[in-house]
Amino acid sequence: MVYPCCMPIDTRRDQRVIAAVFADVVGSRKLADHDALQDATTAAARRLNELFAPAIVEPFAVAAGDEIQGALTDPAQAPLCVSVMREALAPIQVRVGVGIGAAEPVPAAIGGARNAFVTAREALDWVRRERGMTRYLGAGPAGDVLLGAICRLLDPLIEERTAKQWQATAAYRRLGHQRAVAAELGVTRQSVGDRLRAGHRREVDDSDAAIAAFLSYVRLT
Repeated sequence: MVYPCCMPIDTRRDQRVIAAVFADVVGSRKLADHDALQDATTAAARRLNELFAPAIVEPFAVAAGDEIQGALTDPAQAPLCVSVMREALAPIQVRVGVGIGAAEPVPAAIGGARNAFVTAREALDWVRRERGMTRYLGAGPAGDVLLGAICRLLDPLIEERTAKQWQATAAYRRLGHQRAVAAELGVTRQSVGDRLRAGHRREVDDSDAAIAAFLSYVRLT
């Protein structure tokens, strides 16, 4: 599967910094068809592994039936990864915690950075408690505050998307042109444009780009 508008590029500058991504299906216990949920999460994990292969340090896989976990060597790819995951699962929604840190634990006594996987679990636990949708941790005190503020603005836009808006957004990312999306979905180009605007595609993409730019400069201390 090729996404011409969003192919990941490994731009890491510090080999020690990774991003662990933990996602949890919202309301999974209330979903009647657990086999369908398992199929959907497995397919989403497979898609992420195919698309982000150049930047994967830990392949994405399904855990506990309703979580998707994986890790990227380049933290700047995390926002795009999260968006593609959500588009693959929609209308199923997921809460996501992203942990920025070291691939392996380093003793704090020698100034080691926190483990990215532990930090991702903390981020996911935080977003569950707060009933948000996205949380980044490990970018430093100021960075965590900044990314948290962006996510609080972004999360309502994600939650409000309809199934048709998700469908149009995913198709646009894959095809890159509204005309092609309209042909695939069997609707007018105007309808595609309306769905993309109502689904805040540009605002979400701009936020992803801003977070990615910030994460490209994060260093472990």
